[in-house]
Amino acid sequence: MFGLPTHLQNTDDVELKQIMQQAVMLQNGMVASTMAKAGVHGVMNYGVSQTDLRGLARQYGVNHSLARRLCPLQIREAKILASLLFDANSLTDSDLQMIFDSVINLDLAENLAHNIIWKIDDTGFYSRLIETDKWHIVSAVYAVGQGVARHGSNSDNLTAWFVKNLETIVNKNLVETLQPVVSTMETIASSSAQRLRTITDIAQKLQHSPSAFAQNVGNQVVMLCEDF
Repeated sequence: MFGLPTHLQNTDDVELKQIMQQAVMLQNGMVASTMAKAGVHGVMNYGVSQTDLRGLARQYGVNHSLARRLCPLQIREAKILASLLFDANSLTDSDLQMIFDSVINLDLAENLAHNIIWKIDDTGFYSRLIETDKWHIVSAVYAVGQGVARHGSNSDNLTAWFVKNLETIVNKNLVETLQPVVSTMETIASSSAQRLRTITDIAQKLQHSPSAFAQNVGNQVVMLCEDF
Protein backbone atom coordinates (compact mmCIF):
# COMPACT_ATOMS: atom_id res chain seq x y z
CA MET A 1 0.00 0.00 0.00
CA PHE A 2 1.27 3.45 -0.94
CA GLY A 3 0.35 6.41 1.21
CA LEU A 4 -0.20 10.07 0.44
CA PRO A 5 2.77 12.18 -0.57
CA THR A 6 4.22 14.12 2.34
CA HIS A 7 2.93 17.50 1.16
CA LEU A 8 -0.64 16.17 1.24
CA GLN A 9 -0.17 14.50 4.61
CA ASN A 10 0.87 17.88 6.00
CA THR A 11 -1.64 20.08 4.18
CA ASP A 12 -4.10 22.27 6.09
CA ASP A 13 -6.64 21.70 3.31
CA VAL A 14 -8.87 19.20 5.14
CA GLU A 15 -11.23 18.60 2.21
CA LEU A 16 -8.39 17.93 -0.23
CA LYS A 17 -6.63 15.62 2.20
CA GLN A 18 -9.85 13.74 2.95
CA ILE A 19 -10.74 12.97 -0.67
CA MET A 20 -7.21 11.88 -1.47
CA GLN A 21 -7.07 9.64 1.60
CA GLN A 22 -10.28 8.01 0.41
CA ALA A 23 -8.77 7.54 -3.04
CA VAL A 24 -5.64 5.94 -1.57
CA MET A 25 -7.81 3.44 0.32
CA LEU A 26 -9.19 2.28 -3.06
CA GLN A 27 -5.77 1.71 -4.62
CA ASN A 28 -4.99 -1.40 -6.66
CA GLY A 29 -1.28 -2.08 -6.99
CA MET A 30 -1.71 -4.74 -9.67
CA VAL A 31 -3.64 -2.34 -11.91
CA ALA A 32 -1.07 0.40 -11.37
CA SER A 33 1.74 -2.01 -12.24
CA THR A 34 -0.04 -3.20 -15.38
CA MET A 35 -0.62 0.38 -16.50
CA ALA A 36 3.04 1.22 -15.91
CA LYS A 37 4.13 -1.74 -18.03
CA ALA A 38 1.75 -0.56 -20.76
CA GLY A 39 3.54 2.80 -20.82
CA VAL A 40 1.20 4.90 -18.69
CA HIS A 41 3.66 7.24 -16.98
CA GLY A 42 4.09 10.84 -15.91
CA VAL A 43 2.19 10.97 -12.63
CA MET A 44 1.87 9.01 -9.39
CA ASN A 45 -0.64 6.23 -9.99
CA TYR A 46 -2.61 4.33 -7.34
CA GLY A 47 -4.45 2.21 -9.91
CA VAL A 48 -7.93 3.16 -8.68
CA SER A 49 -10.68 2.11 -11.07
CA GLN A 50 -12.83 4.61 -12.92
CA THR A 51 -15.89 3.08 -11.24
CA ASP A 52 -14.49 3.65 -7.77
CA LEU A 53 -13.44 7.19 -8.62
CA ARG A 54 -16.91 7.98 -9.92
CA GLY A 55 -18.41 6.63 -6.72
CA LEU A 56 -16.06 8.77 -4.67
CA ALA A 57 -16.80 11.86 -6.76
CA ARG A 58 -20.55 11.40 -6.22
CA GLN A 59 -19.99 11.91 -2.50
CA TYR A 60 -18.80 15.45 -3.23
CA GLY A 61 -21.10 16.38 -6.11
CA VAL A 62 -20.12 19.28 -8.36
CA ASN A 63 -17.33 20.99 -6.45
CA HIS A 64 -15.48 23.43 -8.66
CA SER A 65 -13.27 24.74 -5.88
CA LEU A 66 -12.08 21.27 -4.88
CA ALA A 67 -11.56 20.34 -8.54
CA ARG A 68 -9.25 23.33 -8.94
CA ARG A 69 -7.13 22.14 -6.02
CA LEU A 70 -7.01 18.55 -7.24
CA CYS A 71 -6.21 19.15 -10.90
CA PRO A 72 -2.63 20.50 -10.51
CA LEU A 73 -1.56 17.55 -8.33
CA GLN A 74 0.78 15.16 -10.14
CA ILE A 75 -1.39 12.20 -9.17
CA ARG A 76 -3.54 10.29 -11.65
CA GLU A 77 -6.49 9.90 -9.31
CA ALA A 78 -6.46 13.60 -8.37
CA LYS A 79 -6.67 14.65 -12.02
CA ILE A 80 -9.48 12.20 -12.78
CA LEU A 81 -11.42 13.25 -9.68
CA ALA A 82 -11.01 16.88 -10.72
CA SER A 83 -12.47 16.08 -14.14
CA LEU A 84 -15.50 14.55 -12.42
CA LEU A 85 -16.00 17.47 -10.01
CA PHE A 86 -15.54 20.41 -12.40
CA ASP A 87 -18.55 22.46 -13.42
CA ALA A 88 -18.05 22.71 -17.18
CA ASN A 89 -20.08 25.92 -17.34
CA SER A 90 -17.77 27.67 -14.87
CA LEU A 91 -14.40 26.84 -16.40
CA THR A 92 -11.99 29.75 -16.62
CA ASP A 93 -8.97 30.05 -18.89
CA SER A 94 -6.86 28.94 -15.94
CA ASP A 95 -9.04 25.85 -15.46
CA LEU A 96 -8.78 25.01 -19.17
CA GLN A 97 -5.01 25.31 -18.98
CA MET A 98 -4.89 22.92 -16.00
CA ILE A 99 -7.01 20.39 -17.88
CA PHE A 100 -4.86 20.85 -20.99
CA ASP A 101 -1.68 20.29 -18.97
CA SER A 102 -3.14 17.14 -17.38
CA VAL A 103 -3.39 15.23 -20.67
CA ILE A 104 0.01 13.51 -20.54
CA ASN A 105 -0.68 9.83 -21.28
CA LEU A 106 -3.32 7.58 -22.87
CA ASP A 107 -5.15 6.87 -19.62
CA LEU A 108 -5.61 10.54 -18.79
CA ALA A 109 -6.37 11.39 -22.42
CA GLU A 110 -9.33 8.98 -22.38
CA ASN A 111 -10.56 9.72 -18.86
CA LEU A 112 -10.43 13.50 -19.16
CA ALA A 113 -12.07 13.36 -22.59
CA HIS A 114 -14.95 11.26 -21.27
CA ASN A 115 -15.39 13.15 -18.00
CA ILE A 116 -14.95 16.84 -18.80
CA ILE A 117 -13.41 17.78 -22.16
CA TRP A 118 -16.48 16.77 -24.19
CA LYS A 119 -18.54 19.22 -22.11
CA ILE A 120 -16.33 22.17 -23.05
CA ASP A 121 -18.27 24.30 -25.53
CA ASP A 122 -15.19 25.94 -26.99
CA THR A 123 -13.81 24.43 -30.17
CA GLY A 124 -10.82 26.72 -29.84
CA PHE A 125 -9.77 24.53 -26.91
CA TYR A 126 -9.93 21.48 -29.18
CA SER A 127 -7.85 23.26 -31.79
CA ARG A 128 -5.20 23.96 -29.15
CA LEU A 129 -5.17 20.28 -28.24
CA ILE A 130 -4.46 19.03 -31.75
CA GLU A 131 -1.58 21.47 -32.19
CA THR A 132 0.54 19.67 -29.60
CA ASP A 133 1.33 16.02 -28.87
CA LYS A 134 -0.37 12.71 -29.62
CA TRP A 135 -2.17 12.38 -26.29
CA HIS A 136 -3.77 15.81 -26.63
CA ILE A 137 -4.99 14.81 -30.10
CA VAL A 138 -6.33 11.51 -28.78
CA SER A 139 -8.19 13.35 -26.03
CA ALA A 140 -9.74 15.85 -28.44
CA VAL A 141 -10.91 13.07 -30.75
CA TYR A 142 -12.35 10.95 -27.94
CA ALA A 143 -14.12 14.02 -26.55
CA VAL A 144 -15.85 14.64 -29.89
CA GLY A 145 -17.08 11.05 -29.95
CA GLN A 146 -18.31 11.33 -26.37
CA GLY A 147 -20.14 14.57 -27.05
CA VAL A 148 -21.91 13.11 -30.08
CA ALA A 149 -22.71 9.81 -28.34
CA ARG A 150 -24.24 11.67 -25.39
CA HIS A 151 -26.18 14.03 -27.67
CA GLY A 152 -24.59 16.96 -25.88
CA SER A 153 -25.79 20.48 -26.60
CA ASN A 154 -22.47 21.10 -28.37
CA SER A 155 -22.74 17.99 -30.55
CA ASP A 156 -23.21 19.93 -33.80
CA ASN A 157 -20.28 22.23 -33.03
CA LEU A 158 -18.03 19.29 -32.16
CA THR A 159 -19.02 17.42 -35.33
CA ALA A 160 -18.37 20.47 -37.53
CA TRP A 161 -15.01 21.02 -35.85
CA PHE A 162 -14.02 17.38 -36.29
CA VAL A 163 -14.97 17.29 -39.98
CA LYS A 164 -13.05 20.53 -40.57
CA ASN A 165 -9.90 19.32 -38.77
CA LEU A 166 -9.93 15.62 -39.62
CA GLU A 167 -7.48 15.97 -42.50
CA THR A 168 -5.03 17.79 -40.22
CA ILE A 169 -5.35 15.08 -37.58
CA VAL A 170 -4.97 12.19 -40.01
CA ASN A 171 -2.04 13.78 -41.83
CA LYS A 172 -0.01 13.65 -38.63
CA ASN A 173 0.21 9.86 -39.22
CA LEU A 174 0.19 9.06 -35.50
CA VAL A 175 -0.66 5.42 -34.92
CA GLU A 176 -2.05 6.25 -31.47
CA THR A 177 -4.83 8.26 -33.11
CA LEU A 178 -6.04 5.48 -35.42
CA GLN A 179 -8.53 3.80 -33.09
CA PRO A 180 -9.90 7.07 -31.64
CA VAL A 181 -10.37 8.58 -35.12
CA VAL A 182 -12.09 5.49 -36.54
CA SER A 183 -14.28 5.14 -33.43
CA THR A 184 -15.34 8.79 -33.49
CA MET A 185 -16.08 8.71 -37.22
CA GLU A 186 -18.25 5.64 -36.61
CA THR A 187 -20.08 7.38 -33.74
CA ILE A 188 -20.77 10.45 -35.86
CA ALA A 189 -21.88 8.36 -38.84
CA SER A 190 -24.35 6.40 -36.71
CA SER A 191 -25.95 9.53 -35.24
CA SER A 192 -27.94 10.65 -38.31
CA ALA A 193 -28.44 9.95 -42.00
CA GLN A 194 -26.93 13.31 -42.95
CA ARG A 195 -23.83 12.71 -40.85
CA LEU A 196 -23.53 9.20 -42.28
CA ARG A 197 -23.33 10.65 -45.79
CA THR A 198 -20.74 13.21 -44.69
CA ILE A 199 -18.52 10.66 -42.96
CA THR A 200 -18.84 8.19 -45.82
CA ASP A 201 -17.75 10.85 -48.33
CA ILE A 202 -14.76 11.77 -46.17
CA ALA A 203 -13.77 8.14 -45.69
CA GLN A 204 -13.92 7.47 -49.43
CA LYS A 205 -11.65 10.45 -50.07
CA LEU A 206 -9.21 9.15 -47.48
CA GLN A 207 -9.09 5.82 -49.31
CA HIS A 208 -7.41 7.61 -52.21
CA SER A 209 -4.93 9.58 -50.11
CA PRO A 210 -1.20 9.14 -50.78
CA SER A 211 -0.81 8.42 -47.06
CA ALA A 212 -1.03 4.76 -46.06
CA PHE A 213 -2.29 5.84 -42.64
CA ALA A 214 -5.11 7.88 -44.15
CA GLN A 215 -5.99 4.98 -46.47
CA ASN A 216 -6.22 2.68 -43.45
CA VAL A 217 -8.60 5.08 -41.72
CA GLY A 218 -10.70 5.41 -44.86
CA ASN A 219 -10.89 1.67 -45.48
CA GLN A 220 -11.95 0.91 -41.93
CA VAL A 221 -14.60 3.63 -41.82
CA VAL A 222 -16.07 2.77 -45.23
CA MET A 223 -16.58 -0.81 -44.07
CA LEU A 224 -18.19 0.38 -40.84
CA CYS A 225 -20.50 2.78 -42.68
CA GLU A 226 -21.73 -0.03 -44.93
CA ASP A 227 -23.33 -1.63 -41.87
CA PHE A 228 -25.57 1.38 -41.15
